[in-house]
Amino acid sequence: MKLINIFTKITTIVVVISTFLSCDNDFNSVGSEIIGDVNFEDSQYSSIPVAYSRRLERVQTSRLVREIGSNNQLVNHANLLGVYEDPAYGQSIYSILSQVRLATDNPNFGENPVLDSVVLNLPYFSKEINTSTSNNVTIKTYKLDSVYGSRPFKLSIYQSNYFLRDFDPETNDRQLYYSDDAVTKFGSEVEKLNLYTNESFVPSPSEITLLGPDGPDEDTNQDVTKSPPALRIKFSDAVKNSFKEQFLDKQGSSELSNSNNFFNYFRGIYFKAEASGALGNMVLFDMSKGRITLHYTSGAGTPVVREQKTLQLSFTNNIVNSIKTDIKPSIENELKIDVQDSIKGNDNLYIKGGDGAYAVIDLFKGNVLNENGELEKELSYLRRKNWLINDAVLTFYVNQSALTSGGATEPERIYVFNKETGSVLADYASDVGFQLKNEEEPVNSILSHLGRIKRGSDDKGEYYKIRLTRHIIDLLGDEEVDNISLGVSVSQNVNATINAVGVVKNKNNTPKDEIIPSSSIISHEGTILYGNGENVPEEKRLKLDIFYTASKKN
Repeated sequence: MKLINIFTKITTIVVVISTFLSCDNDFNSVGSEIIGDVNFEDSQYSSIPVAYSRRLERVQTSRLVREIGSNNQLVNHANLLGVYEDPAYGQSIYSILSQVRLATDNPNFGENPVLDSVVLNLPYFSKEINTSTSNNVTIKTYKLDSVYGSRPFKLSIYQSNYFLRDFDPETNDRQLYYSDDAVTKFGSEVEKLNLYTNESFVPSPSEITLLGPDGPDEDTNQDVTKSPPALRIKFSDAVKNSFKEQFLDKQGSSELSNSNNFFNYFRGIYFKAEASGALGNMVLFDMSKGRITLHYTSGAGTPVVREQKTLQLSFTNNIVNSIKTDIKPSIENELKIDVQDSIKGNDNLYIKGGDGAYAVIDLFKGNVLNENGELEKELSYLRRKNWLINDAVLTFYVNQSALTSGGATEPERIYVFNKETGSVLADYASDVGFQLKNEEEPVNSILSHLGRIKRGSDDKGEYYKIRLTRHIIDLLGDEEVDNISLGVSVSQNVNATINAVGVVKNKNNTPKDEIIPSSSIISHEGTILYGNGENVPEEKRLKLDIFYTASKKN
């Protein structure tokens, strides 16, 4: 059977416009004005999907790509560092292992080089909110962005001795690293040399002020350099001596001659987070902006004229996030494979970023009572109805009683994808086609398809509405289209459509690779949604509402 969809493009436009004109962002039946014939009428059909959750045992955390930019340049994700206490799920600890690269291969340090200092600078995401002047000194005030929590955690920084190879020797494919590798694979090798420890680390929003030698200006005061907030550490003399031996004393060596040799020689930096209490804080870093700078002088002659120079190391190539999440026992038990029911569905859907969990939605898998009083497969029944689909909306209600706090800890966006391939749905492409993709503010992007959380007056989440109009038109209008399972995850950035690998357990307790969105892996938040189980209140049960126009004779 072919679905009547002559007016698909027109109704899609009406749907998109109605989304932004509606004050409460609710979804309503549309399209009633486009057919004036009295032999047609608008109506609504509600379907209850089957929904359950899948616990992720581990997830890929290496070389996570957010998107493919201009000129096919890969735009990498940022990385999380710290301790995050999710009110519903429990504590997650994020650490980072990164390779570093010389700014210049085979560096020439000059004659008689002397290392003065070694400094790490890793900028925070921040916004300048005020500028003031006092005694001819300009002072900028910043607000940190992408910092979650305000309590301290223990931060240790090590030089690593674990080699992060680029390719898997057994398959010659790109080597993947996972969230649990720091525990199961790397071990103590990532803690070769302690460079720094802070027992109570909390990121500071203060502007960084540095005093340097007097420059070629008229006064004799030290020059002042200012920069936005950052994790900035001047390492100890012991570390400086170690770097002197590893760099300045190695001038002209094969170890510093090229990147491949250097990656094997100086194997990386490990940022280790540890809980120092029940709570903590977590910071999102763009590691590509970080640098370790060796400040040194060199020179010769009589008298000796020494020149100030620097050598920079950048964080690059293989960057791996370690994630250790201790999900609360009550939820962990609910997520067991023998508790999650892929046939009948479950009461709750557990969706947690990182190495947490995602949900699976199966549409039209059951039977319905047709117009002849006979049981018929729901998908077959809908396909033969030949309805003109005006709108289709999947509504997920938040189980507020299962969330201990809600509010700011709830994810603003959830993301729906083809579970088998990881690809976006046709409705995502429709939003892009109607220029609803917001590159500057991802939280306000793709809003027709992937609606933002609807919050109550107490700021607690009430529901998410996901528009599947194009997906349903394609599915019901063509019997050759597969009725795929849908995946649902949290997302820090719905513009990020690149996928990664997550590992789940089958019923026989063997691991199985799944395709999951990379934007879910860098998301730390979680929520609990109502599913389709029999214990769910009727008004909160997961449902798909289809608004359609049909002949009165049909």
